[in-house]
Amino acid sequence: MAREEHHPALAPKPSADELVAGIAVGDIPLPDFISMDDTGVRVNVALMDEPAQMQRFVDRVFSAGACFVGLDHDALERLLYAAAPSQAGTGKRPPLRIADALAAFAPERRALYKAAKPIDGGARIEYLFEPARLERVVEMPLFGDPDESGRPVITGYEKQLRMEPTRLDVDEFVAAMWPQGIRSGIDIAAVRAAIASGRVERVVVARRIDPTPGADASVQEQTELLHRDDSPSILPSGKMDLRHFKNHFPQVSAGTCLLQKQPRRLGEPGLDTDGTVLEPELPRDFELEDMAGPGTRVERTAKGEFLVAARGGFLNIDKKTHQISITDKIVNREGISQRTTGDLQLVGDEYEEHGEVQERRQVEGRHMAFHADVFGEIVSSGGNVHLHANLAGGTVRNPGGVTRIDGRISQAVIEARGGELQASHAEGSTLVAGTVRIGRAIACDIVAEEVEVDEALGCTIAARRVRIARCGARRDTETLLTICIPDYAELDKRRAEQEKEVGAIKKRLAGKQQSLDACMAAGEVRNYLAAAKRIHDGGITLNEAQAAQWRQMTQKVAGPLAEIQALRQEIEKLEATLAAPNGQLAEIDAQRKQAGAGIGCEVSQVVGEVAVHTAAIAPGAAVFGAIETAKLKQALRDTRIVRQRLFRATTGSFSWSWKPPAAT
Repeated sequence: MAREEHHPALAPKPSADELVAGIAVGDIPLPDFISMDDTGVRVNVALMDEPAQMQRFVDRVFSAGACFVGLDHDALERLLYAAAPSQAGTGKRPPLRIADALAAFAPERRALYKAAKPIDGGARIEYLFEPARLERVVEMPLFGDPDESGRPVITGYEKQLRMEPTRLDVDEFVAAMWPQGIRSGIDIAAVRAAIASGRVERVVVARRIDPTPGADASVQEQTELLHRDDSPSILPSGKMDLRHFKNHFPQVSAGTCLLQKQPRRLGEPGLDTDGTVLEPELPRDFELEDMAGPGTRVERTAKGEFLVAARGGFLNIDKKTHQISITDKIVNREGISQRTTGDLQLVGDEYEEHGEVQERRQVEGRHMAFHADVFGEIVSSGGNVHLHANLAGGTVRNPGGVTRIDGRISQAVIEARGGELQASHAEGSTLVAGTVRIGRAIACDIVAEEVEVDEALGCTIAARRVRIARCGARRDTETLLTICIPDYAELDKRRAEQEKEVGAIKKRLAGKQQSLDACMAAGEVRNYLAAAKRIHDGGITLNEAQAAQWRQMTQKVAGPLAEIQALRQEIEKLEATLAAPNGQLAEIDAQRKQAGAGIGCEVSQVVGEVAVHTAAIAPGAAVFGAIETAKLKQALRDTRIVRQRLFRATTGSFSWSWKPPAAT
C-alpha cells in the first residue's frame, strides 16, 4: 500500500503557554526578591544585597532545564553585574520586570544549540548558525482493500521519524550559552537577526567589554608665569636682540597660585564573556606636597588642592624631582648656549648654573656659581664668583668680591683688580686681581697687589708683595718677578710745594704777630687794657667823676684798639689758611707710608732660572693698572721698566723687603 507523500513545512514556534506547561514552577525555589505571576517575572532590587544573589538564581533556573520567556536581556545583565543599589535609593521603586515567564527548555530543543567558538583569546564568541531540524514521530495510516464504495480502508498506523524544520529561539539561545560560560556581552540583536535570516553564517554573538581606563592624577597650571619667554628681546631701537631672551627666568610674587591638582579618575570595570568582572588598572596618584619645594606651600579649599608661592622670588622647576621652588637665587640646569638661554643679563642677586657655559656666550650678574665647565664670558658687578669646574678659553671679569675656581684655568683671562682670586691650577692664562692665591701656575701672566703661589713655573708676576713656595723655569722660559715699589717723585714734589706754602703763611703770620705785640706794648694801651680788665672783673667801682675820666681815656686809645682788633682778625685768618697745607702734608706723609708698607718678595725654593727686579709705580695706583690686559705679557717683560735688579739664579732661595727712603 502506497504511503502518503509528506511535504515537510516549517514547524511553528512553540507558544509561551506550551512551554510553561512543561515545567513545574514549584520545582525552582524563588528567592524573596523574585516574584512571578501572570504579568511576568519581576525583581525587587530593594531586597537584593549583591548581584551574586541574582547570578545564583539565574544559574538555578538554567540548571533546572528552564529558561526565561520574553527575556529583557539588558535588564537582566544590569542586575547580574551592576553594583547592588542601596536600600534608600530603591526602596520606593517598583519591582523590575525582566521576563514574561519561566518555561521548560526541552532536551530535544536544547540539542539544537551547538557549541560556540571563542576567538581572539576569548574576546569574541562566534556561533555558526544554520537551518535547524527537529526530529518528530509521525503516525502514518496503513490502507487495506477498498470498501464497497471503492474507498481505501485504514487498517492501521505506522510510526515514522521525520526531521521537520524549526527555528531557534533567542531566549533558548541565552539559556544554551549559559552552561558554556557565555553569560555576558551577548549581542541579542545580532542573534535575533541571524535566526530570522535562516542562512548558514558565522556570527559574533558575544563580545568582551574591556574596562574603561581611568586617568592619572595630574596638575593644571594656574598662571602663565610658569612658562619662560624665550623670544628675542627688543632693543630700545625696536630691533630684535638675538643674543638675549625676553624672560628666561620667571619671577612670581607671594601668594601666586601656581598649580591645581586634578584628582585621579577611576576607570569603569569591564566584563568578560563569562561574566567575570574585569577591573581597570588603578590610576597613579601623588601627593601635592611632593612637588612643594622651598618657598611654596599647599593649600586645600573647597575648590581643590593648590600649590601656592609662599614668598616672592624666582621660579625654579627641578625636572628630576619635579619640585617647584621659589628662591632668591636663580637656578638653571640647561647650560648657557644660543639654543637654551642666549646671553644672560641677570636681575637677581644670586645665580647658580649646572650646565656648561658655551664659547662666546656671556653671563652678567652679581653672585654666581657654576658647576660645569665655562668656555664663555662671566661678568660680575662685584659679587662672589665660584667655578666648581674648569675655566677653559673663557673670561671672568669681577671688579670686586672673591673669584674662586676649583678646577683648572687654561688659556683664560681673569680680571678682578678690586677683588681676590683663589684657584688651584692655572696654565697659559692671564690673571689680574687685587690678591691672587693659587696652587700651581704654569706659563701665566699674573698682576696683583699681592701674590701667593705654591708653585710657579715659567710665569711673569708683578705685584707689591710676592710669596712663592717653589719657583722655576718651564721649557727654557724663566720666571720673572717684578716687585713694584712706589715712585715718590710726585709726592715729594707735592710735599715741597705744600711746605713752601706753609713757610710763606708762617712768615706772614709772624709779621702780623710782631705788629700786634708792638701795639699792645704801648704805655697808654697797656694801662687801658689792665684797667679795663679790673673794671670788667669787678675789682674797681667807678664814681661819676671817674666814669667821665674813663670815657675820655677810651676815646684817646680808640685808634690803637681798632688796629689791635684788625691784626687779631688777620692772624686768625692766616692760622685758618695754614690748616689746609698742613693737612695736605699729613695726607702726603700717610700716602707715602701706606704706599711703602709691606713691599717685598720671598721665594722659599728656586728650582730653575728665576729673576727678580723692581719697577717704580705711582703710590696708590694699581699695579700696571694703565695697561690693557691683552698687552700685559709684553709690558711685564719690557726691560725699560726695571728700576733695580735684585736676584737671578737657578737654585737657592730669595727674601727681600723694601725700605722706603726718607722724605726729602
